[in-house]
Amino acid sequence: MRRAYILIFLSLFSQLVYSQVKNTDELFLTAKKLDSLIFHEGFNQCNPSHYNTIISDDIEFYHDLGGITKGKEAFVSSIKNNICSNPGKVKRELVPNSMKVFPMYSNKTLYGFIQEGDHEFFENNNGKWDKVGKAKFTHLWISENNQWKLKRVLSYDH
Repeated sequence: MRRAYILIFLSLFSQLVYSQVKNTDELFLTAKKLDSLIFHEGFNQCNPSHYNTIISDDIEFYHDLGGITKGKEAFVSSIKNNICSNPGKVKRELVPNSMKVFPMYSNKTLYGFIQEGDHEFFENNNGKWDKVGKAKFTHLWISENNQWKLKRVLSYDH
């Protein structure tokens, strides 16, 4: 009986391990580019102009400390009014080698992917970047009209 449990566990574990794409896979590279557009361009550089094409109209952002933000307009507004109210003051960096990407299929057709990882936040104090936090994130990206859109966000473990 114990052997059966071990075999079931190994079977489930191997499916989890192999369902993640490699960091050289095209989908992983796409996720990394989209991550850069959301955070490097939109958050760090305060240039959210491209958000219109990569943020779903009905985005839902769940933050363990800040609550829920629903809708593209509210999401973009929160970036502009909070993060970008003082450009160059804060930045976000993806923790190296923490990002994982899991494809989602329906009838063998890729319709979305889950991106998860860790990120760190820094504050600029007189030209010196001080680390002020670290958190985990999970993003659900969905293909809408052949365009990847950020649909759901979980930001937690701050």
